[in-house]
Amino acid sequence: MNLKIELMRLHYTLPLLFLASMPFLSNLNAQTDSSSSTRRILTDWDPVRGAWLDASLNAMDRGEAIPDRHFPEDLTPFELFRVVPLNVRNAYVTSVMNANERQKPTERSRPAHARVINDRASCSPVSARSYGDPHLNSFDGATYSCQTVGEFILAKSDQSNFEVQTRQQPQREDFSLNTAVAMNVSGDRVCIYANDKPDGDQTSALRVNGKTAVISNGAYFLPHGGTISYSKNMYEVHWPTGEVVQAEMRNGWNMNFINLTVLVYPCAQSDLTGLLGNANHNTNDDFDAGASNRVMASYSSFGNSAMQQASNEMEKEYLAFLAKDFARKYRLTSEISLFDYAPGLSTTTYTDERFPKVHRTVADLTPDQQQQARKTCEEQGIRGDDIKGCIYDQAYLQIPPSPKPDFKDKMKGVQLSKLDNPRPNVNPQHPNYDPLGKKIDAPTPKPNPQTISKPEPTNTTKPVELKPASIELPEEKPHKTAPLPSSKPTVPTAPSKPSTPASPSIPTKPTAPAKVGKG
Repeated sequence: MNLKIELMRLHYTLPLLFLASMPFLSNLNAQTDSSSSTRRILTDWDPVRGAWLDASLNAMDRGEAIPDRHFPEDLTPFELFRVVPLNVRNAYVTSVMNANERQKPTERSRPAHARVINDRASCSPVSARSYGDPHLNSFDGATYSCQTVGEFILAKSDQSNFEVQTRQQPQREDFSLNTAVAMNVSGDRVCIYANDKPDGDQTSALRVNGKTAVISNGAYFLPHGGTISYSKNMYEVHWPTGEVVQAEMRNGWNMNFINLTVLVYPCAQSDLTGLLGNANHNTNDDFDAGASNRVMASYSSFGNSAMQQASNEMEKEYLAFLAKDFARKYRLTSEISLFDYAPGLSTTTYTDERFPKVHRTVADLTPDQQQQARKTCEEQGIRGDDIKGCIYDQAYLQIPPSPKPDFKDKMKGVQLSKLDNPRPNVNPQHPNYDPLGKKIDAPTPKPNPQTISKPEPTNTTKPVELKPASIELPEEKPHKTAPLPSSKPTVPTAPSKPSTPASPSIPTKPTAPAKVGKG
């Protein structure tokens, strides 16, 4: 009797459950059909590249690693999206945004990267740089010197998962240089060290997610869609959302240093901050000192005619403001630093807020010293706002002129023929480690990227020594070499932060670096 009742209950209950599930199944099918139709917009353009681009943009929305490339070009999602015909791009973005609208607000991801990238593809980028000892040109065109010692935020945008940090170390008691750079490249932590290597590994200046990486040719693929290339002492890092950093390795008077140039898209990045300014087309708000409540207008210490007419003492007071109040706002703490550190070291190790002991200006040079340095700079094509910075570097430290680098648009005029047969284009295995991370006993040749070519001296004059008299204050590419691999790590959604061991003394011997992934 009980069995009969149970069967009757199931007979009436199952149809009701099926009817109740219909809205859910309908919604699921609609999402699946929508996703398929959106993907088809790109795959109709190119079956291989389109499928990869759609999957990569979806992975970026979720903060995940992108899939391997199966086409011969070493492109980021941003670069490939720019090649897609405009009508196809617009149709794809519209489909993506419509699909987002159909989702519940709690289920929606961050603003779709398809829309972000599409907006930037039609936006004019701007660049800024920190070079020499060091001089800074902001995104808005302000020019100034910032003689400080420590680690700082150079440029940052939380909206874009983008950040560039710099380390400045003393060359003398009155001059400093950029000696390292750390970057958050959409969730991957990329560092370049001109001198001290945090793990003692001299194979390369480059670290990816804390592991040594060597690039002999071509591009190295980052897990979250970025790329790194190297040529003629220049590392070039491309974000999957379009930002670019050029890190030029240079020889200084007694130490190597790095000239840094940063390219961003201000039309799509409204939260930019850092020593390089906010890219809002206003030079006079680039120097907000934050808690000190001091905001100084943009007067250049080496390229602005108004400042050149001011007294030498006023200029030095301005330099003191930049080195103390302004720079303090962007100093790193251990919690936000992206750098790697040897055991017992931290960002505090590299901090000296008393620096510089003396502020130097071009006006401290004799007319003959200025003229000789100017001649050298002009012969190298230095003009305009950069001339005073060049005179300063050349006269005081004999640093060769640093012309503003060009960002070549490698996608301009590029047309790709449709690709039907996929072929893997990935980072190859490092020759000195097996797939399980065990080191193979074989000599490791010193790669070209670690060699910094020494430039020909521009003159034989020794750097100027001054007594303190101022204010004291696809085909597989065997030529590409990937990071030294070991076990496969879990791909982070944000750059992994280096730990700071408590024990000082001699750095421990690094273990076999882990393979940071393909993409």
